[in-house]
Amino acid sequence: MKKIVLIAGFESFNAELYRIAAQLAIARCPELEICVFSDRAISNQPDTVAAALENADVFFASLVFDYDQVLWLRERVQTIPIRLVFESALELMSLTKIGAFKIGDKPKGMPKPVQFILSKFSSGKEEDKLAGYISFLKTGPKLLKFVPVQKVQDLRNWLIIYGYWNAGGTENVSAMFWTISTNYLGLSVGEIPPPIETPNMGLLHPDYNGYFESPKAYLDWYKTQYPNAVNHPVVGILLYRKHVITKQT
Repeated sequence: MKKIVLIAGFESFNAELYRIAAQLAIARCPELEICVFSDRAISNQPDTVAAALENADVFFASLVFDYDQVLWLRERVQTIPIRLVFESALELMSLTKIGAFKIGDKPKGMPKPVQFILSKFSSGKEEDKLAGYISFLKTGPKLLKFVPVQKVQDLRNWLIIYGYWNAGGTENVSAMFWTISTNYLGLSVGEIPPPIETPNMGLLHPDYNGYFESPKAYLDWYKTQYPNAVNHPVVGILLYRKHVITKQT
């Protein structure tokens, strides 16, 4: 039995969604165990979290910033073979390791823009490390097709895993678990679907299946769909993207 432990900080509202994603992943891969916690569990159930981490094969964390929690986790995850930490405190992100790739390394054969970004992690300045990390998350997935497969497969996989996580939603998180399991835990899950993409900004309507990428596109559709409401006042509600992709709107 292989085990993944996921800890989501600042996202207590998504913990149940991640548990559903874990159940979907396990349904196709019974040899996999996935433990999902919010960062609150570190304070409220430290023994339970510690027990889960003790024999974990993969540690996954996102949006964990509380300094005491970060120190607590650092002591307990450094020996876990695969550590994937996104958008968290630098002290925790610096532990990222997947295969031969570690944050701060500059694998040979990388395109120069990627080498430059990764070099910032070796800087002694915290602001450089943070800038490098943010830049890499923004540009890395776009550069994926330029990353040579044979030389830096682990870096490619890191970017692919982040792509699923950033896209969000139950289906994408399940596919992320399958990607990790197939490539690093020796488990077979069959064909893994590509990420279901969601725009960073857009508009939606409960009667429309999908997203509008501009106000004009939305209004054109609305006028066609509801011709009798053309002269009615228009009301827009600002939503957090994460709430939209996790279907909590």
